[in-house]
Amino acid sequence: MPANFTDIQNKSFVVKAYNTGDENAICDLFEKVFGKPMGKTESLRHWQWEFLENPVSGLFIKLAWDGDKLVGQYTASPVKMYAKGSNITAALSHDTMTDPHYSGLGIFRATAEALYREQTDAGQRFIYGFPNSNSIHGFEKYLKWQQIMPAPVHIRPVCIFKNIFHKIFHTKNVTSPVGESNLQNTAYLFLDKSGKYKIRIEKEFADWADALWMRCRDQHNLWVVRNKTYLNWRYVAKPENKYRIVSIWQGTQPVGYMVFACSDMKFGDTLFIMDFLFDLNFKDAADLLVSYVVSVAKKNKCAFVSVFLTPGSKYLHIFRKKLFLPLPAFLFPQPLYFGARCFDSTMKQLVNDPKAWHITWGDNDVI
Repeated sequence: MPANFTDIQNKSFVVKAYNTGDENAICDLFEKVFGKPMGKTESLRHWQWEFLENPVSGLFIKLAWDGDKLVGQYTASPVKMYAKGSNITAALSHDTMTDPHYSGLGIFRATAEALYREQTDAGQRFIYGFPNSNSIHGFEKYLKWQQIMPAPVHIRPVCIFKNIFHKIFHTKNVTSPVGESNLQNTAYLFLDKSGKYKIRIEKEFADWADALWMRCRDQHNLWVVRNKTYLNWRYVAKPENKYRIVSIWQGTQPVGYMVFACSDMKFGDTLFIMDFLFDLNFKDAADLLVSYVVSVAKKNKCAFVSVFLTPGSKYLHIFRKKLFLPLPAFLFPQPLYFGARCFDSTMKQLVNDPKAWHITWGDNDVI
């Protein structure tokens, strides 16, 4: 049964589950609250991809209605996780929103708690996400979230001064998107330097990605299952995707991959390393692939390359050798935090340990 709430100003709301067709009102509210489409240009198609096409089944959406007017939402996407040798289900919290004319009525808390009960019944072990500086305190105070760490952003300066020159004088830049010819040319240069490995440019993830994941999944204690089904949904099927996928092979064996995207940011055009996986038995291949992506950034005159590296990442030393350094939280253009709430008390120690996690830019829905 929907819950009813009212306040002293005679504004009221009812919390209900999603029904088919509600997505139109959801997209309208998103554009009202955030001042932009849910996708880069079109909200509805993005919503369909994010919720209806998610390879992990289940729609977890709670909506606050004032009559036939949608005034709030709390939602989470189910995610398959690998936790200390076991496959479990958790959820990513995102697209939380309240109509600004209905702020202060408790919509955030009411919709969240209603959804959490449903998630617990569905067997999800915890919920996690990336609150910004405006919302992190609400998540901690009202929803009992634990802040695990600031988003572990690392950057590698590349062409800062050239990028500033382009922005000041509005000269032509090729940063977004990365041209296919640039990828091919740079890959060719790296092939000449190494006879041991081969860098391939991929259109999608095939069976090789599953084989690589199975070899590497015990590198970290807690991370999203990176099989081909998930990777193709996240990086290939996403509408308006501008992601580039490169893999590295020794003979017929895949030993690593990277997904990246270039974006025009206010602080400088940036190449974001969205996702990556390395077989650590081939660390020189990982070194080569990181160098390759930095070279793409240079060729496209990006100011920075950015990557997430958690404190317990097995890949931390690989990127440190390539001059990737942590970005202090106070320098973030928009501070992000990483946090979670456990529905299963036995998961708390693992989930709240920043060294247990491996997360990437692609584990949130910002880029």
